[in-house]
This record gives sequence, C-alpha cells and structure tokens, in this order.
Amino acid sequence: MALKSRRPHTSPNSHTDDELKLIKRMLKRNGIYGLAEVYVRCQNKGYTRSFESMCRQIRKNRYRKPAIRRKSYTKYIRMDGRFPGEKVQVDIKYVPDECIRFPSYGCRYYQITAIDEYSRKRTLEIVKEKSTYETTKFIKQLESRMGFRIKTIQVDNGAEFVNDGDRTSKESAFEKAVKSLEMQLRRTRPYSPWQNGKVERSHREDGKILYGRKVFTSEKELRKQVSKHEARYNNTAKTVLNFKSPNEIVEEYFLKCNKCLDS
Repeated sequence: MALKSRRPHTSPNSHTDDELKLIKRMLKRNGIYGLAEVYVRCQNKGYTRSFESMCRQIRKNRYRKPAIRRKSYTKYIRMDGRFPGEKVQVDIKYVPDECIRFPSYGCRYYQITAIDEYSRKRTLEIVKEKSTYETTKFIKQLESRMGFRIKTIQVDNGAEFVNDGDRTSKESAFEKAVKSLEMQLRRTRPYSPWQNGKVERSHREDGKILYGRKVFTSEKELRKQVSKHEARYNNTAKTVLNFKSPNEIVEEYFLKCNKCLDS
C-alpha cells in the first residue's frame, strides 16, 4: 500500500478566525494607506504575528486584488538623506479638474509638494498659479512648517523653479530665495523624473487616496481636505520607515540628538 502524507490538516499555529477577521477589518479601513499602516493598526488591537505572516494571509485569502507590477529594466540606486532636512524634494502638480465641483472661472489649482528624503515628512500647499511667485512664497515658509533646518532643495527644471540656462544667466526668484535662506539648490537631469522619485511617487498616492476619492464643492473645502491629507500622511506608518510614521522618525532623531548633547 502506498504511503500517505503525514502532513497535518490543521496547524496549532495557524491564524484564528478572530485574527483573520481583524486583518480583513483593518485592511478595509486602512488598506489604501498601505499594508504597513494596516499592520500597525492590527498590532494596536492585539495582533502579535509578523508583518510577513499578515501579508501571507492577505494573499492566501485574497482579501486584496493582487497588484500588477511592471518589470524595471533600469538599476535602482536608493539614495536617502542621513538626517532630517539634508535633502528635500520639491515639485508641483495639477489638481484634477474632475475633483473641482465649484465655479473656478477658468482658473486651475496646483499642489506644491515638499518631501524630506530621510523622514518622508511632507508639506503641501494649494495655489492658483504655477509660477516662481508661489513657489518662492512656499519655500520661505518651508522650514517653519517642516520643523527643522533644510540643507538642500532638489527640483526639476520647470520654469516655476529655475530659469533656462540656455536663454538667460539670471537667477529666478525661487533660486534667489533658496540662496537667501542659505540652502543649496540641486536640479535634476532634464527629462528624468525618477531622480525626484519620492515626490513623484507621493503625487501618485495623492491621486489614489485624495483626488481619486473626493470632490470639492468650494476652495475652502479643497484646502481643508489637503491639510487633513497632509496630517494623515505624516502620521501614517511606512514599511520603509520600519513601521513608523514620518513624524515619529523626526521626533526620534531629535530626541536622540538631545540625549547625545546632554551626555
């Protein structure tokens, strides 16, 4: 007689029904903010298993439709700052017209975004024009809004940030403001958006979480929702931050610095 498998039908270490219900509930409520946030929320409810174990159950039970990932043919070299403010990426994007449900009288709205490479902390601002006037105002308030000094600002070659070097040698108002604030200005290579990859990816998340799910019936509501979205993002756990939020990373860094100074 052929030998039969001795593998048990059930395991004493398998997820319980309560654990599976918890994962499903937290995924439904917080899944749009990422699996790291789902894991932290589950831990707060008493979940004791590993992050990989939770992800395995999500895949096994098909709680989420698997994402189709395109193969990258370019080598990705990860570059993170070594401390808050060492390098901050700044960019600007359109607010989609389909979100605007109030009379804009032909005006377009834009979102200026700054993201710190070390902590992933972000600052957002809604403006009515894509110009150096608005980006200059934004950069002058950036350090106070971020809560720390900034060493380097990285931008693309858009006219709202810098002048075209082939046309003029004069500095734009944004460049002059950066210099007056004693920051270094770094420009990405032309037609290379991946060099500002962190801010570009965060814009994609804005489209998925905010602009793809909400409509705005007034300019006041638009600004209010963007402000709430900024606060939510900065308090959301990230896998890349070891399941901590950007605000926690900044706070821990400066607490560590203060302890070193006291000792």
